Amino acid sequence: MNLYENPADPIFAGRITQKIPYLIQKGYWGGGEKDIICLGNEKQWAYLKHFDVKWFYAHSKYPVGWGIAVHSEPECINHVGNIDGSTPYRIWGRVGDAIDIGGNRWIREEYVLIK
Repeated sequence: MNLYENPADPIFAGRITQKIPYLIQKGYWGGGEKDIICLGNEKQWAYLKHFDVKWFYAHSKYPVGWGIAVHSEPECINHVGNIDGSTPYRIWGRVGDAIDIGGNRWIREEYVLIK
């Protein structure tokens, strides 16, 4: 599988040949076929489409209908809405004590269980 550097404009940097589990360090979500994940340093980006990823999900600790504040940044300052906990949310990333649930939406980790 090819590896790249610069996820926004990928440049070939090498290959991996072992089919072993990898830990995703971070992701670049360019949309669809352009989603790319980092498997280590800045020269180890690979296209997500080549992996069978077992994602983590954030499940509300509270009953359905109990709102969890959603923010527009990981510092959780700018409130942009609520989620009601009726569905689990795929986790796209984590910064400090904030969880990225996609679409530039962040929630505090203390309100969810990660499974």
